[in-house]
Parts: sequence; C-alpha cells; structure tokens
Amino acid sequence: MTSRRDFLKVTGAAGSGLVLGLHLEARPTPGKAAKAEFRPNAYLAVRPDGTVRITVPKTEMGQGVRTALPLALAEELDLDWSKIEVVNAHPGPDFKEMETGGSTSVSSTWLPLRKAGATAREMLKAAAASQWNVGVDLCRTEKGCVLGPGGKRLGYGALAEAAAKLPVPKDPPLKKAGDFRLLGKRTPRFDGPAIVTGKALFGLDVRRPGQRFAAVLRCQVPGGQPKTWNEAKAKAVKGVQAVVKVPTGLAVVASSTWAAFEGRKALAASTTWDEGTSREFNSAALEVQLRTALKGPAESARKAGDAEKALAAAARVLEAEYAFPYQAHATVEPLNTTVHLWPEGAEMWTGSQSPNDVQASAAALLGLKTEQVKVNVALMGGGFGRRLGSDFSSEATQVAKAVGGGPIQVVWDREDDVRHDRHHPATLHRMRAGLTSSGALSAWVHRIAGPSVLRSWLGGKKTPDQVAAEASGALDIPYAIPSISVEYSEVEAPTPLGWLRGVEIVPNVFARECFLDEVAHASNRDPLQLRLDLLGAQGKVKFGEDEADLQRLKRVLQVAAEKAGWGRKLPPGWGLGLACHVYEGRTYAAEVAEVSVSKGHLRIHKITCAVDCGLVINPSGLEAQVEGGIAFGLSALFTQITWDKGRTVQTGYHDFPVLRHADMPAIDTVIVTSAEAPSGMGEPPVPLAIPAVLNAVFAATGTRIRKVPISAGSFT
Repeated sequence: MTSRRDFLKVTGAAGSGLVLGLHLEARPTPGKAAKAEFRPNAYLAVRPDGTVRITVPKTEMGQGVRTALPLALAEELDLDWSKIEVVNAHPGPDFKEMETGGSTSVSSTWLPLRKAGATAREMLKAAAASQWNVGVDLCRTEKGCVLGPGGKRLGYGALAEAAAKLPVPKDPPLKKAGDFRLLGKRTPRFDGPAIVTGKALFGLDVRRPGQRFAAVLRCQVPGGQPKTWNEAKAKAVKGVQAVVKVPTGLAVVASSTWAAFEGRKALAASTTWDEGTSREFNSAALEVQLRTALKGPAESARKAGDAEKALAAAARVLEAEYAFPYQAHATVEPLNTTVHLWPEGAEMWTGSQSPNDVQASAAALLGLKTEQVKVNVALMGGGFGRRLGSDFSSEATQVAKAVGGGPIQVVWDREDDVRHDRHHPATLHRMRAGLTSSGALSAWVHRIAGPSVLRSWLGGKKTPDQVAAEASGALDIPYAIPSISVEYSEVEAPTPLGWLRGVEIVPNVFARECFLDEVAHASNRDPLQLRLDLLGAQGKVKFGEDEADLQRLKRVLQVAAEKAGWGRKLPPGWGLGLACHVYEGRTYAAEVAEVSVSKGHLRIHKITCAVDCGLVINPSGLEAQVEGGIAFGLSALFTQITWDKGRTVQTGYHDFPVLRHADMPAIDTVIVTSAEAPSGMGEPPVPLAIPAVLNAVFAATGTRIRKVPISAGSFT
C-alpha cells in the first residue's frame, strides 16, 4: 500500500450485493503528524433493489461533504442520484482517520472516490457483458443501468451479485471533464430538505430510552477546581437526581435539560473555588507581554535578502502596528455528547470533527478497547475548528462513568461555550517597509507576537513546524520584494487554545494586506496596480512545503477587481478595498469590499469574491462556502474575547456580536475556471474579509484602522 490512489479492495456483503471499500489517505490537520498508512475507509454498497448506499468518511458541519463526496463517486459510476442513500461512517478499523478540517475533505478524497466509482462501473459492465455474451466495449452505463446492443438494459441491482464475483480492474479509466454529468453542475444539498424540515439529527436532537441530562458547573477560570459545595441546593430543584464530581467540575444530573441547568444555578450559589494559577490572567497584561515580544528575540519564519540592511538604506521607512484579539468559535449548536455505558462497552452520539479521537479518548477513560466504543457521528450546527477537540466528549464520558446506568446527555449552554472554548489567541504585529527614492518597495519586515496554538494543542510540546504554523499567511506573502523577513515571537498564555476557521492566516493576512495598502498610499500607487506589479510575471513559487502558481492569484485579483468595478467614481463616504491570498498553495482568492461610512456607522454593502479552487464539484456548494466564510470573517471585525481575573469578560452573543442577518452584505462569487484538481473552499474566503473592508474604510474616510474589533469610535 503505497498510495491512496493505488489501493482498492472488493469484498462481498451478504444481502448487499456489490460492496467496494477504498482506503483514503487524509492530509493531516495542523498539529497532527502524518501517518504511514491508508486512512480512513469509505464504502459503496449497491443493493439488489438498485439503491446505492454511500458511506461518507468525513463529518458534516454545514460545508456540504455529504453532497460533494457522493457526487464524485456517483459521477464515475453513473448513478441515479435519486436512488442514493448517504450515511455517516463510524470510526473503527475501516475508518481510521475521519478528521475533518483544513479545507481538505474534497481535495483528499475526490480522486479515490472517482476511482472507486469507475472500478464498480467496469465490474458492472463486465457482469452485464457476460450475461449477454457480448464484448464489454459494447456496453455503457447510464443512471444506474448498464445498456447493451439491441436495446439491452439491466439495472445495477440485478448485476450486483454477479459483479461482486469478478476480478477487480487494476486501472479503470476515468471520465474526461467534458463527459461529466454531475460534477460541475448545481446540485441541491443531499440533506437540505431534512435539515430545513427538522428531520435531520444533530447532536442536541439525540433522545434514547431512559435518557438523562447533565450540566457541568465549571470554574470560570480555566483549570480551577471546586473547594466546597452543597449538593442539597441542586437536589432541591425538581427533576435533579444527582450531583457528581468530575475532573472539569460538578455535574448536575436531571430528568431534563432545564432541570439540569436550574440545578446547576442553585449549586453555583453554594460553591467556592480554588481558581488556580491562571486567576491573574488579564488582557491588559497580555498586551504588555505582546508589545515586549515585538522588540525581543524572535524565530525566523522566512528570510530573503537582508531586510534590516535594506531598511537602513531605504529613502523612506514605513512602520505600523496591527492588533487582533482573542476570538471564540461561537457555533450555533452548543457542545453536547450523549453517552450510554453497557456492560460490554459504550455507545456515543456527538457532532465531532475528530470522531476517532472521541473514540480513543473514551476508550482510555473507560478502560476499554477502541472497538468496544461505538461513536455515532451526528450533524453539527457549526464546527469552525472547535469540534476538532475531544475535551467536551471526554467530559461527557467522565460524567457517564461517575453516574453509571443508562444514556446521559451532557449539554453546554452559550455561556459555557464562550467561557470554556479553546479560544484563538490574540496577536500583535509590527510591520515595517522600506521604499526607494522612486517609491519602489525594497524591504518588508513582519514580526508576529502571540501565544502558539500548535504548542497549546500538543499539551505544551514544541515542534519544528511551530514557527511556520504561527506565521502562516505572513511567511507566504506572494509579492516580489527584494528583501523579506518574517519572524515569530512566542508569548505564553495559560488558557487552552484551538484553531479557528482560517487559523493563523486570518490575523496574519489582516496585517499583511492592510499594511500593503499603506505602502500603496505612501508611494502614491493604486492598491490594485501595486499588487499586480508585485505579482508580476512570477510563476510557481515555493513557500516552505507549499508551492503556489502566482499567475492564478493574479488572475483572480484581476477578475475580482473588474467584476467589482474597481476605479469607478463613488459617492462621498463610500470606498472600495481589496485583498488577496493563496491558501496553503492550493486555493486562490481575492475579495473587493464596497462600504460606506456615515456618522460613525459602517455599512458593508457588497463583497465580490473571485476564487480559483481547481475543478468545482458543486457550484452551489462552493458559493455557500464563500458566503459562510465571508460572514465568519466579517464577524471578527466586531467580536473579541477579553480576560479579567482569569475569566472571559464575554459570556454570549449579547457581548460577542457575531454578524447578524441585517448586516450581511451582498456576496458576488465569481468562479475562475481551472483544470487543476479540486482544492478547498472552507477557509480561503475567511482571511480576506477583514482587510478588504478596512482598506475600503480607508478609501472612504482616510482613517486607517489597525486594530479590531471596530466600533463607531474607530472612524474618528
């Protein structure tokens, strides 16, 4: 087994007809070491009645994998889309790595899925040809049937058993793009009707016979522990059955979620805490640490030429400081997990981006083998990187273990979700640029100071790729500048950290693309033309392990600007701003924002986004990803997590104001066609929203905003 593209296996399944399993090698999410094995497994089952079951090895959190991945397989197999059943995989021997993140679901699986479909197609054709006693070359497939000479026709179901007995073709031919019937066409979400009618099962919807509910009273300071408490206060609430101590706090078990929450509220009034060593952590002190780190030692993420020497020789040096705050994931569906312990094992229901980690963690906590823990993966009401962790499912396992008995669902409320998130950390950026006497950009220095997400994720362990991870979006600056220096200075923080949608690229590109606009203004250059000139004739360029074709980036930038009407005359108080980026050398995106500012009020009217992500599986799905990504990015213009006395100041949507529907701008998504393989679209639109909008604000008002979140006072 040397490649996910080289291995297909066929097994027979009683009563299911033809079953094809394909081993996929997933690209690891940041912080995960690559493994020398094939992972996970996905299965195609063709039933005798002609229906087809496709088991999806990635988890669905709104990004549309339950539509996109089946489309890749259905295309090659010429399936009747109306006869497809899509089910989620369960972690286990056949699905060893279901981790879903890093915008890799389609890019890591689409070719193996196509090959699996093509393999099944050729076997079904061979089975039909054998029955008809004709050559395979005289058979073709169409919407779940094999067609032969003289009007012969057999459905896949009728051929499934015979096909399963045939040898597996070694290298089945794949369709040419011009022959695609499904790929590249607009396809409604497979599970859309079930979601909008309330029939789809999310984690919060799980109900099992005899199910109980629990809410955990946690210390507001991460890592704190209860010292004293009076469980009688909780038990006085109708429906409360028990109070148990778990590593994260005190779990109140009840007959309903409401009773659990009310019992927890009563218990909180009687509880005293040991707040631990993090009780003095606060945002003001962190800012001092960040600013100190900007002037102290740092590790190099990229070095080209001698930037300090070039700055010393520059006719003019520009310098600015950009600040990005702590952020919460704030998924609409709060965290939850249901656990049912059995004498012989355990069963769990949860929405997770890392189901295998959920299974392994639960098995370790319960003293079981992993195969004794069944994890049912539910749909998620948002992931954004928060559900990559297994902390919340492990907590539920610990509650179930302490309580014993039948199924129990642990539910977080909004305050739990905001206070006890694995937050994305704050960063501070010192930007410097050198200009020649003619206004040319001769030097670029980007110093980043902030806590390390990667180190926190790995439990404090530092790895060789830590600096590159924290400098992503800065070290891969695509512009041809003679001297470049990108550095990272780590600042310790006591709170658990996690990846946000867009990861470190979000703050780093915010600082990079806004400061480049400052360079354009200082040199009296049009921001678009400056970027085009700096991209120039560059072709493929390597940034660490990634390689980007910068002509593709140049093209999306030109398309976005043209579609947005860059350079047109706007009313007073209106402005256009732009930003562009190559996401991990795979996806190329550019955004142009159109805004107006009146009496201190910002209105974002429209964002035009041009993307080149290779072959597009489903244009409707891509547009949804762009719109959702931009909305997520825009939210970070207005939200922040601040700390005081070791606890978050913010506790919910009322003071962490994610973008509301009324403030959502019109989005114009322009797909720049490409013959390359599909890349990813979940994260690429996110980092560009903030700099595009803030550059537009400058164009409208002449005010340069270098710190988010923004408020009415930001424009004065």
